Amino acid sequence: MGDNSNNERRVLKKIKKSRATETPQLETQPSEALPSDPPPVATETATATATVKPESLDPFDPAALRLNPNTASGAIGVKRKLVTLKCGKPDKMEFCRVHPDPVYRIDTAIIEDKVNHETYLVAPALWPELPDFISLVRLCTAVNRHGTPFLWQAKLPDPNGRPMDWHTSMLEAQELAVKSWVRVQADMSAGSYAVFEATGNLPEPEWPDLSLRELLELTFKTRFIDSLNHAFLQELFGAA
Repeated sequence: MGDNSNNERRVLKKIKKSRATETPQLETQPSEALPSDPPPVATETATATATVKPESLDPFDPAALRLNPNTASGAIGVKRKLVTLKCGKPDKMEFCRVHPDPVYRIDTAIIEDKVNHETYLVAPALWPELPDFISLVRLCTAVNRHGTPFLWQAKLPDPNGRPMDWHTSMLEAQELAVKSWVRVQADMSAGSYAVFEATGNLPEPEWPDLSLRELLELTFKTRFIDSLNHAFLQELFGAA
């Protein structure tokens, strides 16, 4: 009887110990399907964060910014378009060249507006009507060291008078400028133009891809006198 009681107590202790160590198993229930969340709304902060470049990409890295001479012209893709041209004498501070092709020079007649510092090209039919106003000149296509083209103006000697040193020295400067870079400056004491030739190894000039006719139009498109009723002549005659 005593042994049975002891056995029962030992069995009960084992059962209690076994229950204490067991992990209760919860019966899982199938969860209800939840509606999917809406996509996140992009914010300025999120966008800014997404576009931030890694610190390793230095925007001021000289290697990344350096111009490649092999692709520079294609990358820039810019070509200068001439829309107007100056006619006159070269600036005394600039070296100039004259186009070597005789096609790019012309002997013609102009009228100079001394007040407004403008030059008018005159149609040949009006030359006999305006002998006191026109000047016979040689216009040569020229370019300065900055690559700016212009029409270099030099007065022709009076066929009925004595040649003037002012005229002949400017014409000689034009001829010298065909092969050399020259600078022209008035020499009042000598009564002529002093001509200076550059001694450095300067590069050859680049010429515009335009005909003389196109260059004349760019220069005189608003200053071409082909009628005695032209506004400038009317003002010159005191009729307007």
